[in-house]
Amino acid sequence: MKFRLLLLVTVALTTIAVVPSVSLEIKLASPAPEQSPWGAALNQMAADWQRISGGRIRLRVYHNGIAGDESDVLRKMRIGQIQAAVLTSTGMKQIVPDVFSVSVPFMIRSDETLRYVLDRIEPDLEEQFRENRMHVLAWSHAGWIYFFSREPVSYPTDLRPQRLASDPGDEELLQTFKTMGFSPIPITQSEIITALNSGMIDAFYSSPIGAAGFQWFGPAPNMLDLKVAPFLGSILITDSAWRRVDDDLKTELIRSARTIAAQIDNDVHQLEADAITTMVRYGLHVQEVTPEIEDVWLRDVAQYEDAISEVYEPVMTRRIRSILSESPQ
Repeated sequence: MKFRLLLLVTVALTTIAVVPSVSLEIKLASPAPEQSPWGAALNQMAADWQRISGGRIRLRVYHNGIAGDESDVLRKMRIGQIQAAVLTSTGMKQIVPDVFSVSVPFMIRSDETLRYVLDRIEPDLEEQFRENRMHVLAWSHAGWIYFFSREPVSYPTDLRPQRLASDPGDEELLQTFKTMGFSPIPITQSEIITALNSGMIDAFYSSPIGAAGFQWFGPAPNMLDLKVAPFLGSILITDSAWRRVDDDLKTELIRSARTIAAQIDNDVHQLEADAITTMVRYGLHVQEVTPEIEDVWLRDVAQYEDAISEVYEPVMTRRIRSILSESPQ
């Protein structure tokens, strides 16, 4: 009897010993809804990290922007309340201003060109993040910006009379549009639909996903099919949290994050196409950009190139322009 009791106790203790305990919890903030491709991908990343670490790392994802806007999330990362985050260019530029040079309007105009540029500048950007006690786990393309307007727009002269909503957080874009002779009005995203309906603004710039999701296209049912600028996304983790991760796990964890980011990139392209199709079904008119229209825009922008370069980080902007001059695209 004593032997059986001893055996049971031994088995129980052995079982307890092999169950891994969570040694590190990482809280990751995301602005995306959980019921979206981004949400599903991040949940998969959390499961992957738990598997890779044998249960020692728990990645807890805070979806739906419940951790606050990007400025709030960055503040919480600096004080240790949040250890990781999905950020767009707007948030990343608060850490590394050079990032926003990628979003200079009309400078990069295709996925292929964007990839060509990023392949050459990402290592330097990642080093700047490390100097600011952050690590880039993965980069992602967050989509393209287009102009939407109340009245149809084909040429720059069509847009200049219209009052253009510009996010106050995107100071560089606001100043760029002023430089180009447009009429930007500082309007937060939450105010756009009200401002459109009241006549305070006539146009806005947004990804098709945003325009469809917030139904901004209703009072502004014209979209110019001209890529204004790309927006980047990234998954960042704080230096203090990353140093607590065992070195033998880091390569696999980064590989998982980059697989997830690639999946999100594919989803963004499909979601943008689906958003445009849906908006057209409900009344959106998409203005085709002919070679002649595109040439007019590019010649117009060229007049302000030097002034625009000074609005962004001049050294990085000039470097990107140099890379583009060498691009085979």
